Amino acid sequence: MSNVSAIRRFSLALKAIVAKIVLFVLYRAIKVLAHEDSRIMSEFDSWRNGLTVVLETGNGGPSITLMKRGRKLVRCHHVDDADIRITFRSLDAAFLVLTGQMGVARAYAEHRFMLSGDISQTMSIVRCIDIAESYLFPRLMTRRILRKVENKEFSTLRVYRKIFVGV
Repeated sequence: MSNVSAIRRFSLALKAIVAKIVLFVLYRAIKVLAHEDSRIMSEFDSWRNGLTVVLETGNGGPSITLMKRGRKLVRCHHVDDADIRITFRSLDAAFLVLTGQMGVARAYAEHRFMLSGDISQTMSIVRCIDIAESYLFPRLMTRRILRKVENKEFSTLRVYRKIFVGV
């Protein structure tokens, strides 16, 4: 890391902070929408109890581990034997996807992340992420990164209120 310029170190530190925030907001959004949005409810109900999903930004960057417990989505500590593990090849690649500059489908096509686990189950999770992104990002962004922009079942403001306030 000593050969890396100060600007690059600052850029990576900033991207890591943003990635950590986005992963947290995405987790909270899916958690809220699993009880509010009928499409995510349907996907979430199809997941088996105990399903673990790990999203990693690569090279020691931020990550999040999620588990379905009954009717809830919970965050847990790192697990070695996750059912699904999505690992971005670099923090830069993760940043593009997490900030809505690139869609998951394009990132997959460009080999920007590795996937281990059941691909059909992963597609269900990606559908949930796509729907959550349609609530979290402005329509202008979602039109650019999603194949199909999903209609919202209620307002974005309501989702953000429940994410941050819980009301």
